[in-house]
Amino acid sequence: MSPVTQKRILIATNDPTLFKLLSLVLTTEGYQVTQTISGAEAFDKAANQRPHMVMIDDALPGVDAPVLCRRLRKNTATRYQAILVLSSKTDVANMIAALEAGADEYLAKPFDSKELAFRVKNLLVRVEVPADVQVEPGKRGQIIAIFGTKGGVGKTMVAVNTAIALQRRSGGRVLIFDADFFFGDVGVHLNMPPTHSVSELTEHIDELDPELVDQVVLRHSSGIHVLLSPFSPEKAELVTPEHIKRVLAYLAGTYDYVVIDCHAAYDDRTLSILERADEIMLVVTPEVGPIKNTSVFLDIAGRLGLSLDKIHIILNRANSDVGINVQEIERSFKHRVEFSIVSGGRPVVLSVNHGQPLTLAKSDHPVSQEIFRIADWLIKNTPKS
Repeated sequence: MSPVTQKRILIATNDPTLFKLLSLVLTTEGYQVTQTISGAEAFDKAANQRPHMVMIDDALPGVDAPVLCRRLRKNTATRYQAILVLSSKTDVANMIAALEAGADEYLAKPFDSKELAFRVKNLLVRVEVPADVQVEPGKRGQIIAIFGTKGGVGKTMVAVNTAIALQRRSGGRVLIFDADFFFGDVGVHLNMPPTHSVSELTEHIDELDPELVDQVVLRHSSGIHVLLSPFSPEKAELVTPEHIKRVLAYLAGTYDYVVIDCHAAYDDRTLSILERADEIMLVVTPEVGPIKNTSVFLDIAGRLGLSLDKIHIILNRANSDVGINVQEIERSFKHRVEFSIVSGGRPVVLSVNHGQPLTLAKSDHPVSQEIFRIADWLIKNTPKS
């Protein structure tokens, strides 16, 4: 395959006629072309899909071309991409504004197709990515949702320890996101003071970049990164499904594994997470309430657009002597129980009270061993890039 056929170009325009023309010219030259129709989406795709060039129509709604150029140049994932601005404005002031903001080329519309092809070819040759910067098309970490249909099933304990086990087993970059927006306890389980939260990202959702995220995401001594839930109900109410979609897109482009401790209800925000999750680890205990709620959830999962293939049941406190065995639970769910965690008793309670996750404090405990098994399964089933 020649170097030209490997080049990928992202075209940011909502003009179908312009995109059709650009696509025809560029694909004829052997480039791979994708489209985005808004400024916010353009930035997300540039960061996650890692094209070699971003072509920006300055009539793109939602953001001025110079603003988008600056964002691309600030972000470590996009700063080396070639940028070409297409504009119907021919005055020098607009051209200078785009070039000062970081554009490499400025081409007036209407343009000659041969000139466009020539400029793109020369620009891609001229703008070289440094040897230590890897351009990885479509690189995306795994999103793992830890969900339970009722509080008190041990969902947060499983989420926190799974994140640590994934980091230990894979050696990759792992983040845990506390998406129980009103009653999140991830910080408690990790003994981390609430200094920053996801609210700081949602309040600046159009400005997500490494500098901002580094200020908000906390580092735990285990090596995992932590994004806490809002500190007040007022802040929690302001988080929208669209915020979640964009935050997850950014995080998945930065981390190898994003573990999400979900709210124990399927509102629009939780559904937004479940829809985007690669795997849903559904935590249940052998009690009537959680079993009933989980059965209802599994029945409506298809109607919610969720694939049952990505839902994996974790039976927590599996050895509790309550008269409900695994076989009865599986019959109720019409779904296999894939993982069973025994009751941890006093060591689990102490680990939560002291903010010392069991996989760190007692890695040889049966609960820790099963969570490491879950982590191993998740790593094994991670698609290879």
